[in-house]
Amino acid sequence: FGPTLKFCLDIHRVAAMAMPMQPSQSKTRALSASAAVGLAIAGAASVGFAAWALQRRRRASAGQQGVRLRVLYGSMTGTSERWARSVADTVRAAVAKQGAEASLEICVEDLASFSFDALLTRPASGKAEVVALLLSTHTDGVLPPTCAHFGTLLADHVHDFRVGRSAMKHLSFAVLGFGSSVYASAGHYCTAAVRADAAFASLGATRVAKLARVSDTKEHATQVAPWQEELVASVLALLQGKQPPQAVGVEGRAAAEAAVATTFGEGDEEEGYNSDDSSTTVGSGAAGAAQGNASDVEELAEGCAGDAAKKPQDRQMLTTKHRAQLTKEGYKIIGSHSAVKLCRWTKHQLRGRGGCYKHSFYGITSYQCMEATPSLACANKCVFCWRHHKNPVGTEWKWSMDPPDQIVADGIDQHRKMIRECKGIPGVKKERFEEAMTVRHCALSLVGEPIMYPKINELLTELHSRKISTFLVTNAQFPEAIRNLTPITQLYVSVDAGTPETLKAVDRPLFKDFWPRFIDSMTALGEKKQRTVYRLTLVKGQNMSEVAEYAKLVALGQPDFIEIKSVTFCGESKASSLTIECTPWHEEVKNFCEAMLSKEGLDTKYELACEHQHSCIVLLALKKYKVEGRWHTWIDYDRFHELVASGVEFSAADYLAPTPDWALYGSDEAGFDPKETRVFHNRTKKRAQQGLLSEEQLKMYPKNPAEQ
Repeated sequence: FGPTLKFCLDIHRVAAMAMPMQPSQSKTRALSASAAVGLAIAGAASVGFAAWALQRRRRASAGQQGVRLRVLYGSMTGTSERWARSVADTVRAAVAKQGAEASLEICVEDLASFSFDALLTRPASGKAEVVALLLSTHTDGVLPPTCAHFGTLLADHVHDFRVGRSAMKHLSFAVLGFGSSVYASAGHYCTAAVRADAAFASLGATRVAKLARVSDTKEHATQVAPWQEELVASVLALLQGKQPPQAVGVEGRAAAEAAVATTFGEGDEEEGYNSDDSSTTVGSGAAGAAQGNASDVEELAEGCAGDAAKKPQDRQMLTTKHRAQLTKEGYKIIGSHSAVKLCRWTKHQLRGRGGCYKHSFYGITSYQCMEATPSLACANKCVFCWRHHKNPVGTEWKWSMDPPDQIVADGIDQHRKMIRECKGIPGVKKERFEEAMTVRHCALSLVGEPIMYPKINELLTELHSRKISTFLVTNAQFPEAIRNLTPITQLYVSVDAGTPETLKAVDRPLFKDFWPRFIDSMTALGEKKQRTVYRLTLVKGQNMSEVAEYAKLVALGQPDFIEIKSVTFCGESKASSLTIECTPWHEEVKNFCEAMLSKEGLDTKYELACEHQHSCIVLLALKKYKVEGRWHTWIDYDRFHELVASGVEFSAADYLAPTPDWALYGSDEAGFDPKETRVFHNRTKKRAQQGLLSEEQLKMYPKNPAEQ
């Protein structure tokens, strides 16, 4: 820079001496000369800076080597993909600060389309190869279906004696798993990530960051940060030609073979459901020989991620993310673990447009019903969950606990606020709006598992003291809690499958002993004296072929009623594989009911009692509810509250009421209250007028929408 500037000034000086000036021109010439000097200095500066930058790069590259970072992800709901791109951006920014970005190549790839052989090919360029593997968790802790082949190939290479132990010696790697720590007791907490970490090490790759497992029960960012820092430090070290320190993990071929013994989830078909450990326990299946050399797969990664456990009274059920997602979907969060939400049928009946199926089957007033839950956590991750798994999961209560009276009081306040917001909706009936301010029914079925709340009986008592009837739905995984329940208006058990295989696939339970719990829950239901219900949710192509098996389960609980309904399609979600094609038509639900009645002699005890075509649901009832030739599925709510207040023992027969004809199975109204007005969507009417509705679709309506 110095010599360049001196040269420019010398030229300016010579030029000035060689050009004599008139006095009148002196000022102009002086300005021109100054401008020339300025331009010369600017030019010299730019040239000098470019030379300095080039020299800096040369000095830096003298001790550098090129690095290629592959960020590979296997994602279910998009979490791993989002973090993969975030990690890539973080590494890129950190390297840029060191001025070494020219030596770094980053590629982010989906394992669904990634070629496994690329990991076995040594780079010809001599670059250091780093693989960051971000893996989400599917059922039983295995890889997402889209990249299951990657796990199979990785396991094959571990087990194949023809594959050398240095097949991946040229690689450095780091594994990050995404899952839920509540599956740890079942052995399914980020199991795919644990197996991948062990497999890469077994094939000679160098671990440059300790395996981290990220749980959806905590904020992701704080769990990812330490792992990400290790990865960044390792990449920077490799760029400087240094070897990063090797992170501690599962080492040795025996441990790796044990970790991938079930080929990333292929494998309990032969041993059956009595050996649940076969998919998660080291030494089972193909790796039996390694049983004495390693412990449970989940123990191999003990302490990989997460902070010290807090005391239950200090632990919050909802993370900031959970709270934000549920609030966005219209939930009103109460305290730290409860919620209410306004049902669409509440809004419909406020406008005189019909009530829900409980109005038709049991006589509730839909616009006076509060939909609530005292526990947003659940022990299942059902494929048809309305909430697309935005709520937390767990197998036991391990969070702070709000008092039941506060939950009820705040729930009613929030419900009333939502009712007030309906005041401006066109068609809301004034008298119904005023009556809706008084809650008469509570459906404890919003989301989560209500009976997980340790003070559920106190909460039920609080509701009954306010003359609010209770309809509680449980997912049949807590049999003792069912036995300990105080009398309630109507108790439901969800019966989502007829066999353990289907229940595991549809409900995706957290408990390893989910089937015995399921069976015992139905047995516990049979011990109740009040009204009991089996609720079957039919998913076409998944749980509708087991008619006889469902019928066999009826004998366990001998419920008063069996509700059989079509699954509600709530839109596409990466958390579920359900599509609109999985939703049975009302006619298909009716056919299923009739077929089920023909099995195991059910038709001697039960009959088709009611239907609600609008909701694609049919009710089977014990024949004892047909009193003197007339169905009595409705409830005398005032009588129920009198019985509860009396403190004496009572049964379902003590508070029944007659069912109106329009609610009966096969009626012309198909369960739609004639006092209400059926209003079809403009789109539906237009399609009907154009003849675009199929025969199956037209059967879904009591009359042709084109006629409205």
